[in-house]
Amino acid sequence: MTFRKLLVLAAMTLSIASLPVTAAEKPLEHFFKKPEFAGFQLSPDGTKLAALAPLGEKKRMNIVVIDVESRKANAVTTVDDQDVTGFMWANNERLLFFMDRDGNESFGIYAANIDGRKQRTLIAPPGAQVAAGAMSKIIVASVLDILKDEPKRILITYNKRLAAYPDVFKMDIYSGKMQRVEKNPGDVTGWFVDWEGNVIGAGYVDKDRGSLDGGFKMRDKKSGDWVEITRARFDEASFSPAGIKGDGINGWVTSNLTPEGDIRDKTALYEYNFATQTMGEMVYEHGVIDCCGVITSDKTRDIIGVAYAVGKPETVWLDENWKAVMAGIDQALPDTVNSMSSVDDNETIGVVTAYSAKQPPRYYLYDFQNKTLEFMADSRSWINAEEMADTQPVSFKARDGLELHGYLTLPAGKEAKNLPLVMNPHGGPWARDGWGYNTEHQFLASRGYAVLQVNFRGSTGFGMNHLQSSWKQWGQAMQDDITDAVKWAIEQGVADPDRVCIYGGSYGGYATMAGLTFTPELYKCGINYVGVTDLALLFSTAPDSWSAGMRQMREQVGDPDTEMEFLDQWSPTNHADKIQAPVFMAYGRRDPRVNIKHLTDMEKAMDKYDVEYETMIKKDEGHGYRKQENVYDFYGRMETFLAEHLNP
Repeated sequence: MTFRKLLVLAAMTLSIASLPVTAAEKPLEHFFKKPEFAGFQLSPDGTKLAALAPLGEKKRMNIVVIDVESRKANAVTTVDDQDVTGFMWANNERLLFFMDRDGNESFGIYAANIDGRKQRTLIAPPGAQVAAGAMSKIIVASVLDILKDEPKRILITYNKRLAAYPDVFKMDIYSGKMQRVEKNPGDVTGWFVDWEGNVIGAGYVDKDRGSLDGGFKMRDKKSGDWVEITRARFDEASFSPAGIKGDGINGWVTSNLTPEGDIRDKTALYEYNFATQTMGEMVYEHGVIDCCGVITSDKTRDIIGVAYAVGKPETVWLDENWKAVMAGIDQALPDTVNSMSSVDDNETIGVVTAYSAKQPPRYYLYDFQNKTLEFMADSRSWINAEEMADTQPVSFKARDGLELHGYLTLPAGKEAKNLPLVMNPHGGPWARDGWGYNTEHQFLASRGYAVLQVNFRGSTGFGMNHLQSSWKQWGQAMQDDITDAVKWAIEQGVADPDRVCIYGGSYGGYATMAGLTFTPELYKCGINYVGVTDLALLFSTAPDSWSAGMRQMREQVGDPDTEMEFLDQWSPTNHADKIQAPVFMAYGRRDPRVNIKHLTDMEKAMDKYDVEYETMIKKDEGHGYRKQENVYDFYGRMETFLAEHLNP
């Protein structure tokens, strides 16, 4: 199929999908029902495709396998109580997949042949111990490497012995038998392997220094001893491995240090010789954002490109062949961001994932030899991109002059003037918002709301100063950035100052409650989704798997042993008397990160001052809702709540 034929086919598909019904008239299920397909992955030999798809009465996500030549499909799994949350090919006949129990984040490893036979639980997900005021235990097994020279075995990391410091095991994917190959000495937080699956490096923390220092060490090939490559405090300039070439010696690091030892605010990508421990030439840098995600080829075992995002995702292709391939794909699909999300071992066939802020992911097959694309499937075929809202990157300065970047989603077909606004701070908080198709924001925009996101200080990827300016600033400068974002939208004439609501999850839930308590005049309502309400409680109920980073977190947020008054000062539970707007709060009973006590304590505080609020608790969910019926219930309540208080 040629590019020209592809474009004709795509146009026909859009024409068929168009319906004489506006997005505003469509029910919430139109936006939130599970995708038809997600996460296509090619088998190593390129003859099969695996994907997640909703199956059964409860529409749980399960694995289906499609024969590339015949296009016949069959279900590999038929799980009906949980969603399969992820999967990967172990070899050409067997798949690995992962599930926890009702959101407790204790993930197990399962395996099945592509015909659904020989299903086996390799490591069962233990129930997390979640109780009010008690530590929660999260036991996680994860795949470290697929051993291509040993198709019946894989490398896994498993933290059953030491919650924060996993051991490495070699596992038989048919029997589940394990042999430990690396016993964690009690300081390694992550392991690094070469292309042959040899454990050659480790990220570590210095427990004698309260885990405030850490770095990277590598195994000497001759002696077998571990050699420290880099070491620094968590908030000092340093570098970390970004990848290694097939020779097992040369690779790349992302670094705040130049080869001359100078400190730079934004990380750059450098060549690195792991044998001599020397930094080489700079590969890439960006003036606004930390650099970069390294894209490598499994075939050549070398770098082919770098990826980053200031506003929209961008890729710089360093390999000329790949540059030409992706240029052809981008020419054929000019309205989407396109990535080669999966390829077979010999790079003869690939899966192209294409998306935009208005277009949910679409999947194509690319033939490397003939340089042709073939449309394969839509993730959400019922979504018409022409009806969806656009999302634009925006930037502005905070009150102290710090440059902030974010995204503004505006309702389709409406003038961007005096709109009801939903301010949507992200979780983390040491994470960031990105650009792409966002189901929540499309739903809100279809109901007439503008949606604003901001990568407030502390959001990752914007340099050392941006990150470190968030230390001990929960409810303060971090919250000021969110406040300044709302005021910017009002000054631009986009937002109606009398119709602004704040909604966020996790840290975003904290920011919601902080906004309602510390700037009550700004918001007409708030939606707190699995959010922190008491900073000291966050520490006392933290999962034990966080223990390696808890000392750092005390410096980043505040120390409950020595700064309890400070933490109390910035905990919304202690300021319920200031809340003037109605609040909707939704939590999961089995949440191992934000204990349900954050909700119950906030309820008690608000009851004392007769604050108007409503709650939702799902006993079979954790840190966010995944089950289809619970998702519908949550957004149905959200729709009613926003309509009542913002009058869209």
